[in-house]
Amino acid sequence: MHECDVAVIGAGPGGYVAAVRAAQRGAKTLVIEHKELGGVCLNWGCIPTKTLIHTAELYRKLQHADEFGLNVDGVRVDLKALLAWKDEVIKRNKSGIQGLFKAHGIEVIRGRAQVTAPGVIAVGKDEVRAKAIIIATGSAPAQLPGLETDGKKIITSTEALELDKLPGRIAVIGGGPLGAEFACLWNALGVEVDLIEMMPTLLPLADEELTKRLAAILKRRGMHVHTGTAVEALKKTKKGVSVALKDSKAEPLDVDLVLVGIGCKYNSEAVTETPGLGVEVGPRGAILVNERMETNVPGIFAVGDVVGKTMLAHGASAEGVVAAENATGANKTIDYRVVPSCTFTAPEVATVGLTEKAAREAGIDVKIGRFPFKASGRAQAMGETEGMVKIVGDAATDEVVGVHIMGPEAGELIAAGALAIQMEATVEEIADTIHTHPTLSETMKEAAEDYFGLSIHTPPRTK
Repeated sequence: MHECDVAVIGAGPGGYVAAVRAAQRGAKTLVIEHKELGGVCLNWGCIPTKTLIHTAELYRKLQHADEFGLNVDGVRVDLKALLAWKDEVIKRNKSGIQGLFKAHGIEVIRGRAQVTAPGVIAVGKDEVRAKAIIIATGSAPAQLPGLETDGKKIITSTEALELDKLPGRIAVIGGGPLGAEFACLWNALGVEVDLIEMMPTLLPLADEELTKRLAAILKRRGMHVHTGTAVEALKKTKKGVSVALKDSKAEPLDVDLVLVGIGCKYNSEAVTETPGLGVEVGPRGAILVNERMETNVPGIFAVGDVVGKTMLAHGASAEGVVAAENATGANKTIDYRVVPSCTFTAPEVATVGLTEKAAREAGIDVKIGRFPFKASGRAQAMGETEGMVKIVGDAATDEVVGVHIMGPEAGELIAAGALAIQMEATVEEIADTIHTHPTLSETMKEAAEDYFGLSIHTPPRTK
């Protein structure tokens, strides 16, 4: 039997961060993981996809190296070497987590965990007793009727990360972050891509003005973008897969592979399969928690994808910190308003706070500031001028309620927007902040100035 103060089930970005914070606060901490340290994010999600995306974008830029005065001949994609680099990046990050656990004295038990009672966990023949339990078991791709995957011709992101041969043509079902990122990755590597999204725009949760521009950019790069389109049926053929689209008079799409990038299930079996435990769950098994990340059962917390809130690695980490601190005697809550997101398409799309549409629907008298990257000296020097920064403010107070960026390094720039909302900053305070020149960050200042019709580097607004 193992005894501890805090037991964390799952070592993904929610679980391992929760474990480290609990240990930092003096708690004897134990982690239970049945697969790999780092969870989906490190092993089959965030880190490997961004590793491949970075290389694919580098390859895309090298195709136009002559525009920058570089003569580059014979550049080719070596998929085996690329996959080896991806695996090396994963290995290094995993070693980092192992080092953190060792430094903080965190014990790791391998196996599947089942919470048998408050404070009691079964792991095979072992038993763990803990004063507090944090569930961080994540989510997994769901099998959807008519879109069932086989791991060969109809695949999930897990298989997509191991492809050692580029398909000639691929259909990506789902224009959310996962689907859009893989579509851009393959497009950059020269694959013919059909990106299919049922909603009217790509990235349905992002600002509509930006996502419409994104679709136009991807089409110019040769991608077939089908928005407002659902899949009628998938039929495997000798050569690949035939994809029939609903309400379409066009012939079915004949592709080599299909990536299904929609649908997930919450891995809440550790609590839902125990009769009488009583942990409340919502649709598809998402564990219900309050703003302290507490379930309805005292001493049991839950964080990350399994609670179905942000479905983001950094969101899970933030929730993990809140849960760990509360499990060790603090009183901390999470503010989802300031959780940013970034989709690593080309260009990147990042957002925090309310979109323009959501702000209007909330009854806010909206005022907007915009600045295009084509007017940025640094963006021009980089040859990355697509997109813009958009600031959504409350016209009554000029408080920043949302920031939305499409363009180079959007994922880095959005942190300034998150800080502004966290600090309840006004748009004027951003405009009055001196930014380094020449940098991409200046676009934030210029968008803030445009909010007041005073942007230096764009023409005056037409009345």
